[in-house]
Amino acid sequence: MKNVYFIQANNVYGTDKKSAYIPYAAGCIQAYCQKNETISAEYNFGRIIYKRENAQAVISQLDNPYMVLFSCSVWNKEYNKVTAEAIKKAFPDCYITFGGHSVSSDGKDLEECGYVDFITHRFGEEPTEGLLESLATGKPLSEVANISFRNENGEIITTAFEPQTGTDYPSPYLEGVFDDIMDDGISFSVLLETNRGCPNSCSFCDWGSLKSKVRLFPLERVFAEIDWFVEHKIEFIFCADGNFCLFNRDADIANYIVSCKEKYGYPKVFRVCFTKNRFDFVFDIGTKFFRKGLNKAQTISFQSLDEQVLANVGRKNIPIEFFKDLMKKYQEMNIATFSELILGLPGETYESFCKGVSILIENGQHFAMSIYPCDLLPNSLMGQKEYKEKFSIESTKVPFRLIHSNSFYDNEEITEYNEVVTSTYSMSREEWVKALIFSYYIQGLHNLGLLRCVAVYCCNEYAVSYGDFYNMLLEYSRKNKNTLLNRVFSKTEKLCTGVAESKNEFVTEYEGTEGTLWGFDEVLYLDFYKELDLFYNETKAFVEESFGTNEIIGPLFRYQHDTVKKINLPVVEITSDYDFYSYFNAVYSNSYMPLEKKSTALKIRDDAPVSSFFEFAREVVWYGRNTRASDYTSTNYDIEILK
Repeated sequence: MKNVYFIQANNVYGTDKKSAYIPYAAGCIQAYCQKNETISAEYNFGRIIYKRENAQAVISQLDNPYMVLFSCSVWNKEYNKVTAEAIKKAFPDCYITFGGHSVSSDGKDLEECGYVDFITHRFGEEPTEGLLESLATGKPLSEVANISFRNENGEIITTAFEPQTGTDYPSPYLEGVFDDIMDDGISFSVLLETNRGCPNSCSFCDWGSLKSKVRLFPLERVFAEIDWFVEHKIEFIFCADGNFCLFNRDADIANYIVSCKEKYGYPKVFRVCFTKNRFDFVFDIGTKFFRKGLNKAQTISFQSLDEQVLANVGRKNIPIEFFKDLMKKYQEMNIATFSELILGLPGETYESFCKGVSILIENGQHFAMSIYPCDLLPNSLMGQKEYKEKFSIESTKVPFRLIHSNSFYDNEEITEYNEVVTSTYSMSREEWVKALIFSYYIQGLHNLGLLRCVAVYCCNEYAVSYGDFYNMLLEYSRKNKNTLLNRVFSKTEKLCTGVAESKNEFVTEYEGTEGTLWGFDEVLYLDFYKELDLFYNETKAFVEESFGTNEIIGPLFRYQHDTVKKINLPVVEITSDYDFYSYFNAVYSNSYMPLEKKSTALKIRDDAPVSSFFEFAREVVWYGRNTRASDYTSTNYDIEILK
């Protein structure tokens, strides 16, 4: 029999180097192909290779390979190229096949990589089955849909696109595909698909280009997979559905997950991407997940708040007034939320981007925003030549490493890249860098809470927008040399400019954190945190210069300082001559009330104190960022109102 191997390489992460995602895509394709009698009679499938090991270590695991198939994503494509070329040299007759999100839709990878023989396009099950069956039976490759290959004259042929409509996909979990890797001593996180496809047509997403109907997997399969996860004590499940809660049956799936957590303690986390238009349904299910600790924060995403941008990318948002009501509802239930925006979409300007961020904050999103630079995916509508020309899109290949992975474990001789939109007809590259800096200050200072109270007070009492407040702070930081504010601004500006010039990644190491890679918003937060008193002295001077001084500014900064979680401080008392606690809680609930001069005292007990700077960075800034873990006045802490 001919030996076939799948490689879906990923970093093994964690300080103990014992955590990884299960190689789900490779497993799905193998399980599907194995059910074909011709294939099962002709081929033997070897152990899936899922660790990012050097090429020689991979070759040592191959026994006379007939074909090696690589799953290509942004985090492993360059690694795949190096490894595939080495395999081809070691086994010249071995076929090399590339598939996955990061392969070109037109076979271009065959031009660039002479050692690659085949490319499978879109979802991998059917084209891989057709390819293996063709090679086994002599059926012409030209009759296999959704593949690219070279003909006898060396010409690259891309076969007809054929939509994939089936749901009869065997589960790799239930078929035992992963049984031989479950004893590797790895704590696996898993993917769960209850359906496949997306009804939306967002130009920045490669699912949108497929315009495919959503296909539902049988519920009995879904429940059986959940049972498998429980049996194997899987702690983290990521639901790969594009729009969970799109269907009524998702309530049954949610209830089953909750019942498993109640009975067996697993899974510990069930992370989902909720659909955006079934608000009450999503709220009910999200509340169930939150109460059981399965999902700590609810997603309410926008991508952009500019109508022209939304028209350009084929997306619609919920009305902002409805968003405001939702935020109030979640706040009253003490359920954390976070919102996502994308920087660099065509039609966005620096001004409209800052305005969109301001609107979200003004309507209640004070605590968690994830602002992502727009990746130019090769199989998205935005990645096509005509679309790029229409909107004057230019991109930069940026070195890529995963945030919060560990640099100690990197295969540093191979650099991965992602392609990022860095200018459009509406935003120059210089403006893009400026917007990127702005986004990190919003996330690092406002969402993580280091300057949130001060910003809320100034914006509400001096009638300035949040965008204007933080832009004023950035300009003040730029101009005032020989200050902590200027040092951190200059460092952030250098990192962001380095991204635009393809000199550095979107992550960097931070001293004292054992090789962990951090986002730039986290880095600026930690820089300011290490010199907290100086930070507040300088930002107080900024506020007084910008807005004037009064008797409230001093107590305001003392309250802001006191609310930030400290190292080795299990109990803290916060006292003031003003009722800041009620004032800010009212603002956060979209129910503004004037600040009252009233003697107040809070006693805060921290049941999860941290004992070191690295522990603070990991537990508070990383793990707790979407749940206000850095803020003593949040529900993470036992708060006693003394007066």
